Amino acid sequence: MKIGIVGAGAIGLYYGARLQRLGEDVSFLLRSDFEAISQNGIRVRASDGNFRLESVKGYRNSAEIGVVDLVIVALKATANADLPSLLTPIVGPDTSLLTLQNGLGGDELLAKLFPENRILGGLCFTCLNRVDPGVVENYLLGSVAIGEHGGPASKQTREIGELLNRSGANCRVTDDLKLMQWKKLVWNVPFNGLSIAAGEVSTDVIVSDAGLSRLARGLMEEIVDIAAALGMEIEPDFMDEQFALTRSMGEYKPSSLVDYLAGRSVEVGAIWGEPLRLGIEAGLDLPKLETLYRLLRLACQDCSST
Repeated sequence: MKIGIVGAGAIGLYYGARLQRLGEDVSFLLRSDFEAISQNGIRVRASDGNFRLESVKGYRNSAEIGVVDLVIVALKATANADLPSLLTPIVGPDTSLLTLQNGLGGDELLAKLFPENRILGGLCFTCLNRVDPGVVENYLLGSVAIGEHGGPASKQTREIGELLNRSGANCRVTDDLKLMQWKKLVWNVPFNGLSIAAGEVSTDVIVSDAGLSRLARGLMEEIVDIAAALGMEIEPDFMDEQFALTRSMGEYKPSSLVDYLAGRSVEVGAIWGEPLRLGIEAGLDLPKLETLYRLLRLACQDCSST
């Protein structure tokens, strides 16, 4: 399979490198890291074993890649305005597109841009950081879940899931992509958000501090309430599981905090703004989510398009 990786941060490099190591034909669209990766390849330090790709097919321009069978979109949602120009040269009539972006709206946008193509959404339940150009560290193997936009998973989507499984990505395929996206928000909203708003803290601080832990739980409950208002049920035990998972991560800095500390854009709109909008439209009172959203907009206004 010919695969194009658009967005060579932690997510794109990690899953792209695993697929190349499996033997797939992977091309990376590289911009800021082009020189470093061209010279040094990609290094992955993973909880299931380290590996290095000495030779990588990296390109500055997507037109140089050509049409691929599968596009994996791993750009931040704040860069979505660039997607038409980046994706059009590599998308053909039979190309499938998989977005691994955080928050809501990524698969809907791709479906608008490419209405005749198969659109998939993916959620990464793992701990990844890009620590240097071309260097990714994985602190918790975790898993990735994928589903198809607008309906249950097709045979082709299940084949992509199996491909990711063979690469070591621990992939599961869901027939309900929307529900899975809201389940990811149950973790992302409190832990990515509070890591910034509570004073640039790692997740272990949040789960060990009584006040922050209660606030995180309250934010989770508001996300669960919004999902329920939209017709999706998330069982209460799921919230307990997220706390247990987070405790196992140790001193982990979520991706939004890493971006914030580096002065990069933070996906305030996609992760916090869009769920808040949908909840308000459903008639819900969401004081914790609204407060966190407004705090993050203020904190990130110099580094984020919200």
